[in-house]
Parts: sequence; structure tokens; C-alpha cells
Amino acid sequence: MLAPPTDYLYNIGNKKSLMSTHPEDRRIAGLLRELVAQSGAPVNALEKRLGWEPGRLESLLEGSLRLGFEDVLEILPLLETTPTEFFAWLYGFGAKDPAASGAEGELAAVAADSTLQKSLDRRFDQSLRVVRSAIARRRSWKTEREQV
Repeated sequence: MLAPPTDYLYNIGNKKSLMSTHPEDRRIAGLLRELVAQSGAPVNALEKRLGWEPGRLESLLEGSLRLGFEDVLEILPLLETTPTEFFAWLYGFGAKDPAASGAEGELAAVAADSTLQKSLDRRFDQSLRVVRSAIARRRSWKTEREQV
């Protein structure tokens, strides 16, 4: 988990804050840094593809901007990684080293057509919809509140 839900909701957007010293925040940013490096794509090119201002991705990866769940979900497709693969690597449900030869194949072989994997994917998708809905409601609420 990136951060407790209330902590995350109060840090949506590009608000400057120091990254939590929570180990999970550092692990998530570390794996993203590793995947970015392995992709060989320059950080500024990734930012351009994401439509982000220059320096934002680097700030997220180094911890000078708070890394949110939505940020992770935006970055992963550019790194040709699914959320399922990312969190499997992060929490040791597949190969520990995503760069290792056959890591994706090993992860896919373990997960392929298994009832458990399908159930986990379905639960992840449901959780993702709930989180996105909550974030949208929060943004709407904040916009309404600012207009009053």
C-alpha cells in the first residue's frame, strides 16, 4: 500500500511534501526507478508522454513529491508493466527481479489460467475502480468547496 487512505487523499495532486519514511513508499519508488532505468527511456521523454511538467517524474521517484497510487497507474503502461505484475514483483508473488531473463514468463506461467490469479485480478480491478471513484469524489468535493 502506498499510504493510509486518508493520508493519500490529502496529498492528491502536485503538492510538495517530503516522501514518507515509510518503507513501502520507498520500495514502490525504488521498483519504479528500477523499471524506468531498465526501460532505457529518458525520464523527460516519459514525462512528455504522460503530459507532465518537466521534473515531476524525477521528483516522484526521488521522494521530493508524494508518489500517489494514480501516479503509479499512469506510469506503469509506459514501462510495459501491468499493475498485477508490478505488485507481484513488489510483494514477491513472482520473480523478485523483473529484469531477470524469463521473469515475465515465470510470472505468467505461475499465473496463467489459474483460478486464483483470475480471482486476484478481478479483486484488484474492483479495488482499482473503488479507489478511482473515491479520488474522483474527493476532487469533486474539493472543487465544490473552493467555489463556495
